[in-house]
Amino acid sequence: MSDVTPAPKLDLEPRPEPDRPRTPFVPAIRLLRILWRMLGPLAMAALLVAWTWLLGGSESLKQQALVTAAFIAGFALIASVIQELLSPKNPSLRIIQVPDHRAERLAAVVRSLLFVLLGTELAIYLVHANGWSESVAALLGVLRNVGLLLFAWSALSRSGLLRELMPDTTKTYWQLALYMFVKFIVPLAMLTLLFCIVAYALGYQALSIWVISNAGWSAAAILAVGIAYRILRRRLHSTIAFMRDEQVAEGEGSSPWWIGLERILAGALKLIMAIVAYFGLLSIWSLTPADMVAFMQQPIFGGDSQTWGALIGGLAKAGVVLLLLAFVRNVLIFFIFPRAGVESGARYAMLTVLRYGAVVLISLFLLGAFGVDTSSLAIFAGAATFGLAFGMRDIFSNFFSGLIMLLERPVRVGDTIEVGGTKGKIEAIRLRGTTIRTFEGTSVIVPNTQLIGERLTNLSYGLTTARMQIDVGVSYGTDPREVEKLLVAVAKTDPRVIAEPAPVVRFNNFGDSSLDFSLRVWTTDVGERWDMVHELRIKVFEALGEAGIEIPFPQRDLHIRSDDTKS
Repeated sequence: MSDVTPAPKLDLEPRPEPDRPRTPFVPAIRLLRILWRMLGPLAMAALLVAWTWLLGGSESLKQQALVTAAFIAGFALIASVIQELLSPKNPSLRIIQVPDHRAERLAAVVRSLLFVLLGTELAIYLVHANGWSESVAALLGVLRNVGLLLFAWSALSRSGLLRELMPDTTKTYWQLALYMFVKFIVPLAMLTLLFCIVAYALGYQALSIWVISNAGWSAAAILAVGIAYRILRRRLHSTIAFMRDEQVAEGEGSSPWWIGLERILAGALKLIMAIVAYFGLLSIWSLTPADMVAFMQQPIFGGDSQTWGALIGGLAKAGVVLLLLAFVRNVLIFFIFPRAGVESGARYAMLTVLRYGAVVLISLFLLGAFGVDTSSLAIFAGAATFGLAFGMRDIFSNFFSGLIMLLERPVRVGDTIEVGGTKGKIEAIRLRGTTIRTFEGTSVIVPNTQLIGERLTNLSYGLTTARMQIDVGVSYGTDPREVEKLLVAVAKTDPRVIAEPAPVVRFNNFGDSSLDFSLRVWTTDVGERWDMVHELRIKVFEALGEAGIEIPFPQRDLHIRSDDTKS
């Protein structure tokens, strides 16, 4: 029997709520419970009214106190009724049957919503009653509407309704349309409503009406373009897969450049559909290229501030660089590298330099988009160099050493090296340090300056073949010719040992206790040579044992001689 106990299975299914005894519904008791919860707020409201009357306030102040007390009493009444209906702390008294965690959360959400609604309405009333600025009342109305909208979005997300509407698959057109609607149209609708609420409150009524009137057609256009892109993307994938299968059927084998072709065409398709959506939205919003040019020339904050054209242009340039980076990477990885036979180290170096160059360009474009004068960066860099040259000289040394390693390539990813007492295989070459995976399985980050400035042994540099040597000693009395034939036969059993140069056996020396031989073999699997040495030694040991040839160990004869001569 096995002593291994199987791991228990996790029960991920939602557990049903346990059946609890229900408390009988007695209206009088329920009413008493509601009134008991209202005692504190009612006492506060009564104290507020009494205090106003005792101080002899004006009629307007007394009326405001009465209205405030009414709001407090209304909030207490509705909150107490909700608490009684849900009873988060006592499920047996619960009238609306919902799970415990939902009851507590729902009660808290309703209380918060009620507090925001009644609180803003009371604040707006007090603003009007005291003749304060109407802008304050408008601001409170905006905060109320924005809060209600955000609350509705949060409730919609937390309720799981959107997840239930989201289809499991998008195989049919209806499922695809529903997926696009939930994924993109609903968030855009919430953002549009939020924008219109703020614009209307700030006095841009015509703008908000114009946005609302065109938002529906815009959503329909975005939905149509998204569905069309998904359908064309599927057709593209099916076509590429069919062509790849045809190539495999003709016996040519699958080529990785099909993946690169699909990625490039998919990126081009996405760009085309984005352009179509852009001009479609311009048509819906009745905008002409002249209107867009005039808008681009307007400053964002007025005066001599950054224009919209500079901002959007800088962001567009950064996006173009990202597209070009993806395009060039796919071309290099799936087309040029396989056909040119570029080795892995050179591939890594070229892609790393390409990535850092793209990061520099994107950073310059983004700085320009936000109004930073990039021409002044040269002066800033020159001034900063003097300050950083001493404090960050090690970082700069490692940086330029990393560039030298990526360009000159004295070591490459995958090489086995030994530097500073650390021996292992290179995993990554970065601009600050190089990661080496030792044979013990640990990762060591060596500064690049150490790899450039100190003595480094590269066990894989320029190697296409490697020689291995297995030393072995046999006992005296063994036929050397027989040992030679046996070792050569063992070497030929390993398919990784090449025939030219052929395996060779050398009779090295007459040892103290053995005849010393060495087996020398060559292989093209440079990375596997240590495993080959291990396996060949085992095979040599087994072959010698089967042939009855003994491997001796050092022996010493001790002769004890007694001296009988008497003094």
